[in-house]
Amino acid sequence: MTNLRFTGLFVASCFSMLLWGCAELPVPPPELESAARPQADISADGLFRLAGRIGVAHNGESFSGSLRWSHGAGDDEIFILSPLGQGVARIVSNSAGASLETAEGQGYRAADVESLTEEVLGWRLPARGLQYWVMGRTAPDSAAERELDDNMQLRTLRQDGWRVDYLGYRMVQGILLPAKLEVTLDERLRVRLVIDDWVLP
Repeated sequence: MTNLRFTGLFVASCFSMLLWGCAELPVPPPELESAARPQADISADGLFRLAGRIGVAHNGESFSGSLRWSHGAGDDEIFILSPLGQGVARIVSNSAGASLETAEGQGYRAADVESLTEEVLGWRLPARGLQYWVMGRTAPDSAAERELDDNMQLRTLRQDGWRVDYLGYRMVQGILLPAKLEVTLDERLRVRLVIDDWVLP
């Protein structure tokens, strides 16, 4: 698998789509939040769809765009889009492994999203832990440290070498969920997410 660097995929893909009219990836439209449901029911299943903005800083380089993520019981589908909303990368993960498709139609596979994004994009998207962190939870398979703020809301989470800082919350279907968080890995990588829309089952 070719080791494409950070700017090599994202910047080149964005400019090629804008200037030379490459076919963009089909991206599903964002959905409005569904009707309210009991908090206990929402917090139990852990499934979600979200739409928001992503900013990545890695080794002096940066990317900003938007992100749409559908997290099911056994699979994930993540779209990363350019600042103008055009599809740049589509990531699918399930029990068989992870795949990534670029706007140019190039496909890549790996055992998991973490190693796949590190190899293809040049930076690691910690999807295995992030599926819990975006909901303000710790991943269940490893130890974690939690810090709460004065309102007893989660402020900082440390797990598997990552630090997650919670910078804002919003009420979604009767439950308080993160609206802005920053995930860092030893100061080498910083991923900031601003979640604009939540959809819970």
